[in-house]
Amino acid sequence: MHDHAAVGLPLGFTLLRLLLLGSVTAVAAWALVRPFVPAAPGLPARRAVTGAAALGGIAVLLAARASWMPGPAAVALIALLVLPSVPRGRHPVLGRCVAAGAVLVTAAAGAWFAGPPSSVAYVALMAAFTGLAWLALCPPAADVRLAGAALGLVLLTGLGHVTIAGRLDAPAAGDPLLTRVALRGGPVDVLVVPHMPGWNLVHTGEADLRVGNAPTALVPARRLPAASGRWALVWLPRGRGDLWLDRAGERTTVVVDTGDGAWTGPDVRGPEGPDYASAVLAARLTGARGDVPWPELTDADAAALRAEVAAMGGPFAIASAPTGRAAQAERVVRDEAARLGVEILPAADETLVLAGEVGDGRPAPWLAPPDLSTPDGRRYARALADAFPGERPTASGLAAWTGTFANPQAAEPAPARRVVG
Repeated sequence: MHDHAAVGLPLGFTLLRLLLLGSVTAVAAWALVRPFVPAAPGLPARRAVTGAAALGGIAVLLAARASWMPGPAAVALIALLVLPSVPRGRHPVLGRCVAAGAVLVTAAAGAWFAGPPSSVAYVALMAAFTGLAWLALCPPAADVRLAGAALGLVLLTGLGHVTIAGRLDAPAAGDPLLTRVALRGGPVDVLVVPHMPGWNLVHTGEADLRVGNAPTALVPARRLPAASGRWALVWLPRGRGDLWLDRAGERTTVVVDTGDGAWTGPDVRGPEGPDYASAVLAARLTGARGDVPWPELTDADAAALRAEVAAMGGPFAIASAPTGRAAQAERVVRDEAARLGVEILPAADETLVLAGEVGDGRPAPWLAPPDLSTPDGRRYARALADAFPGERPTASGLAAWTGTFANPQAAEPAPARRVVG
């Protein structure tokens, strides 16, 4: 189901992150030390600082994926970062004016063109890099030193913010994504399956949320039959981007990276999507990547269904759905009923449920609550409660937790999805 070649952080993004960290360290250290050094910095030092600030500012622009910033504003920002390296000698008036103007214009542009919630920290980093690139042209007057020190602190603060918020991390491309974000009212757990280009299931807890791939494309996360928590379908484009979450007007984003491959498994929009997501979640809790087979009818399931038909003895109805596993199960049930001479009547008092909510019917094995009395069952329940509070344990989840997926009864198992490095 996976057919791409990307593991962990993309190399380009890793280099970009290293460039940003190095630039912040060098420029902020120079800005913070300058007030305590009486001698004026020489031309080589000034050029080194302006160059590092220019590289850092451009790295921030790329790391931010600042599609929320109009093209002319991005071009102007790049120009303001590069130009300080051009002038020769000292230009104190030009340096001070441009430094102040660049900071104000950059900050105003970022505030005016409402970007994602993380844009404030990115704008602060861009403004600080721009200001320090120009301040390096000025002689070390007291006001210049203090302004530089203040911008150095802004650099460190902005870097700390985007680092703590996970903005400098990228999820493994194309792997199911499990994360936790902070929103009004408390943390929110988020599962994105399959986390590949196209339609994705976004699963959260019971919080009343809206999710989407853009602030103008938010849809409510809703409850689904026979599944805990809330669910939404979101179309994600290829590559790295943002998943938006909104609760009561407060918004945040989650970094996603769907990679370049295509999901070749069954449509996650179908009725078995949540059950598959439950197995993916359990697999992720074991430390695995989350590559699990799509739900299929197993030999054990088929044997349990035959035993249910024999136990009923009299007429019964079938509640099914147009899914692969339910169709396989229905064939097994009808064949066994025919062999035993048991009638299947739509109006019968008893119902064998093969898909959806169980209600008063008898559940198929994969719809029944799993046995949590075993050591594995207890560990699975505890891990699930810690990682995704409120999530209901499932038979598929327990099978993924223990790695005991049996061979399908009516079809070959879906191949394990691998990423080839």
